[in-house]
Amino acid sequence: MNIGELVTVKTIERKNALDEKPTPYSAEIRLLSCIQQGDVESLITQIKNLDSLIIMGRMSDDELTQYKYMALSIITLATRYAIQGGLSEKKAYEFSDRVMKTVDKLTNKDEILQCTGIEIIKLTEDVKKNKKQPEFSPHIRNCIKYINENLSQKISVSSAADYCGISSDYLSQIFKKEIGENLSTYILSQKLEKAKILLLEEKTAKEICVEAGFSSQAYFVTAFKRFYKMTPSEYIKITRATY
Repeated sequence: MNIGELVTVKTIERKNALDEKPTPYSAEIRLLSCIQQGDVESLITQIKNLDSLIIMGRMSDDELTQYKYMALSIITLATRYAIQGGLSEKKAYEFSDRVMKTVDKLTNKDEILQCTGIEIIKLTEDVKKNKKQPEFSPHIRNCIKYINENLSQKISVSSAADYCGISSDYLSQIFKKEIGENLSTYILSQKLEKAKILLLEEKTAKEICVEAGFSSQAYFVTAFKRFYKMTPSEYIKITRATY
């Protein structure tokens, strides 16, 4: 895939920021979330959905340096999301160091754009491979598949057991043995991880309850605070402060 044919980059000066806004934050988060989830197909779709244009603020008067700064910013964020997606820090930072060195040596804007796009797709593929866990038994793999595909629905131990074709007690027993945590806790943790992504996409608490399958906004906030030791609003504030 030729990234250069899909998107172009436009730089806006600070004085024109009110007239022409940078690429929306929500679009950036959707793209980065694909990396976190190891979803290569959706990543490519998100790249195509950038309306063929990436708009960014001026970081350097030199156009080539401007492109390099853009690439380094993308690589840094992609690395962070890959780690959140389960890729080891060692592999993620090896990727970051290697690509940054490669970009630094490039002398053509199109080459920088192409290199960045290709490497981000490779990184997403690595996250996807890392998520595959063939060491788990067929019942556990089916259970995880069921949970991942039904996060917007009400998921219970019994519904997961029915999907796997075994009893609730047996599924709970082998899940705890192989995964190391209670099945009900795992289900909630996956819903909350999806909720974190939705929060960064600027979804409301009501929308999150629908898309992540929470019975009420109060329960969602309570569960979020219990897991992450902060409220959803505090999470948004802290996360955005890192950008």
